[in-house]
Amino acid sequence: MERYDVVVVGAGPGGSTAARFSAEGGARTLLLDQRPEIGYPVQCGEFLPTPEELGDLFPCRAEIAESFRIPPESVARTTSEMVCVAPSGRRYRFPLHGFTVSRRAFDSGLARAAEAAGAELRHPCGVTGVHDHRIRLAGGAEISADVIIGADGPLSTVARAFGFRPERELYRMITATAPGDLTEAIELYFGRVAPGGYAWVFPKDGAANVGLGVARIPRGTTLAALLGRFLRSAGYPPPTDPTRWWVPLGPPPESAVRGPALFVGDAANLVMATNGGGIPTAILSGRDAGVAAARHLREGTPLAEYDRLWKAHLEAPLRRAWAIKRFGDRVAGRDWLLGPGMYYIGASGLDAMMRLRWPGRLRWWNS
Repeated sequence: MERYDVVVVGAGPGGSTAARFSAEGGARTLLLDQRPEIGYPVQCGEFLPTPEELGDLFPCRAEIAESFRIPPESVARTTSEMVCVAPSGRRYRFPLHGFTVSRRAFDSGLARAAEAAGAELRHPCGVTGVHDHRIRLAGGAEISADVIIGADGPLSTVARAFGFRPERELYRMITATAPGDLTEAIELYFGRVAPGGYAWVFPKDGAANVGLGVARIPRGTTLAALLGRFLRSAGYPPPTDPTRWWVPLGPPPESAVRGPALFVGDAANLVMATNGGGIPTAILSGRDAGVAAARHLREGTPLAEYDRLWKAHLEAPLRRAWAIKRFGDRVAGRDWLLGPGMYYIGASGLDAMMRLRWPGRLRWWNS
């Protein structure tokens, strides 16, 4: 049986970052992913705020600078503005510096960085089960590890094996590509286009990432039909290459450690509940898991060190986002996103709701 110090399951942003920091810390690290191509299919809106913007939200500027090595070849478009579109059609603009990326190039670049640090990458290589320190691979082979890092998404095989079940609601998401230079700013649309959630248009070179997310699909329709209706109403062309996935929204867990397993990103429910953003939290929690795993093996530090790290860096913003979302859902469910009373909240109400969904230093103004 092959043996490693650390096995990371899932080569998304969180898993690849965990593998990089684990290997940099001296641990013999294996990174596994079931997909033939890292980063594909795309299950993401592909937008990232700049590290400077993230530093205004998360209290760990040094760790952000250390973790966020954005592969230059992955950047599709830089942006400086977000536009929120109310159900009435009124547009609210505010500054938000960031960039859209190609997740295929982005994830591939992060996996290569993990390899450059000394981790071994193996794909396609699915995991079918985990028992204690043993990991069963598709095909029947087994490997063992002192530490297992579960970075395999909201339907995590590793989480099921260790009985890790954080409180959450799974949101249904769909994304696709629409051709053309559709917009300069990133755009978010609220109302019946995506009941209980929102739709987006994020510009790329000669195309846009378009999609939406909802808590529940209205009776008599489908995710694809909702997306098609939204794009037609906004005057955008039909999309191609649609992909569906889940985003877990809920409070951060009391602990993301179970026995020898550490959980990061979506697998740990570490997602901004106000907007479903998961790449920054995956990268930061991946960094913390990799550091904690390496310290455990090198110095004997308890794996609970991982909880101390991610809570210091992520817990307060995540808990605040969850409280904001719960409040916003009560308001939106009554008179904004659902049903014929959706316009009654008015422009000032939308402005307040936008502030709640994207808290921080941003200054707002009407268009």
